[in-house]
Formats: sequence, structure tokens, C-alpha cells
Amino acid sequence: MLEGRMDELGKRSKVLVVVFVLFFFWLFENFKITVPVTTISSPKIRSTVTIVQISDLHGYSFGLNNNYLLRAIEKHQPDIVAVTGDLFNRGDNRGKARALNLIKRLSEKYPVFYVRGEHEGSSSVDDIGDAGATVLEYAKADVKVGETSMSIYGLPTTGYYSSADNVLEAIKVEDDNDYNILLAHIFYEGVFDNWKGDLILSGDTHGGGIRLPFIGPLKYNGITFPKLSYNGPIYDKGLFDLGDKYLYVSPGLGNYPLPLRLFNHPELTVIKLVSKT
Repeated sequence: MLEGRMDELGKRSKVLVVVFVLFFFWLFENFKITVPVTTISSPKIRSTVTIVQISDLHGYSFGLNNNYLLRAIEKHQPDIVAVTGDLFNRGDNRGKARALNLIKRLSEKYPVFYVRGEHEGSSSVDDIGDAGATVLEYAKADVKVGETSMSIYGLPTTGYYSSADNVLEAIKVEDDNDYNILLAHIFYEGVFDNWKGDLILSGDTHGGGIRLPFIGPLKYNGITFPKLSYNGPIYDKGLFDLGDKYLYVSPGLGNYPLPLRLFNHPELTVIKLVSKT
């Protein structure tokens, strides 16, 4: 009898150990922020510019009041903070409050530029502006960092399947001598190829959510294991050279609808623009 109970306790202990290991692995995969630094050179850059990109936060908080995230941002002392959509989810009032508090605290230290994704909804644009961000709705803002002149354009996402075909005129580059940046939550392949700027910052993909070593994302644009089954370009995460400009796709920080990242940590993106000599 006693021996049987000991065996049962031993089995339960092993199950608990496995559960705890899996739980902490899940926490590590979904809440450990990575901060890659990507350097891009251009003859238009006369003074180094540091951009921090926040994407797809989905109302998450990294640390109490996002203090963990804020410390990671402060470490890099950005000249510009670019927020590329899905800051929170429509209807999630707690997530929205967390996100607006983050924007308010960031705006007290840095210029923050925001373009919306499909999840926030247009009714929240004023709230984000009131929190201190410059909201770019088919608009641009001129910025100067040291001796570098830049124009930042914003293309809001009005719906997940919305078309960008007719908006290039609204975000037409006005001064080719400036370094021109486009913020767009979704990268519309085949459309933005024709945008005459220097850098596009986007998100939306979540890096595929689940990624497997040597195989890449589980899903991309509805395609399963795209790197094995798709012959076209896969703009899932990271930096891409489009010939006359660069694209950076952030895998984002949060998740929707569930936190299910694997081998694909939340990312705070840091981009350094340097002079090309």
C-alpha cells in the first residue's frame, strides 16, 4: 500500500516538473524581449539616426506598467520612436489603457510617430494623439536629427484585406533629397515596390508566430511552411533589400488572439541610419 502511494506521488511529481518546465519555457518564448540592432547606410544620412520601432503590442505589458520595455528603449536613446500599428485590440479597454500609458511616457522623452493597424479602429486615433504621439493618417512629418533631414509618411490600415492600390499618391515623396521613411502596418507587396522612398517599416506578420529551425515560419499569408512550399518572396521578419529601398518587418511584441510564439521572441526593433561614405 505505502509503496503504491509512493509510486503515485513520484508520478505526480514528474508531471508537475514537466508542467513547470513547459510553463517557464512558454514564458521565456512569449515574454523575453530580443533587441536586434540593424544598421542601414545612405548618402542622405549626415548624422547618425537611431529609430526604435514598436509593433503589434496588442495591449501587452512587459513588466509592471511596461517598465521592462521602457528600460529596453531607454538603453538605446532613440531619436525617433516609430509605432507601426496594432498597439491594442478594439474592445480591450485594459490593453488600451496600458498602451496609451506607454505612448504618454515615451512621448515625454522622444518624438513618437504612429500609424494604425487593423485592430485599434479609427475611433482611437484621437486618444493616441492626446497621449502625445504624432498620428500619421495619409500624412507626413518632417524631422531633423542633427544634420539629417527626414520625412516620415504614414499609411493607416483600414482593414486586414484593405487595398493600398490607390494611396501611393497620398504618400507621394515630396523631396528626394530627404531620407524618406514610410510607416505601414502591413507591407503591400507589389504596391509599395513603386513607392519612391528609402525605408519602409511594417509589422503585422508576428514573424509567423511559430518558427522552426531551418524551416522558418509555420504560416505566412495563409501559406503553411512557406519556405518549403512557396517560390515567391517571403517578407516574414527582418530586413529586406528591395533594390531602391529597404523594408524592415518587425515580428512585433504581443500576440493575437493567443500568446503562441515558438523560437520567435517578442522584438523591440532598433535601426541605426548611418552615413554612407
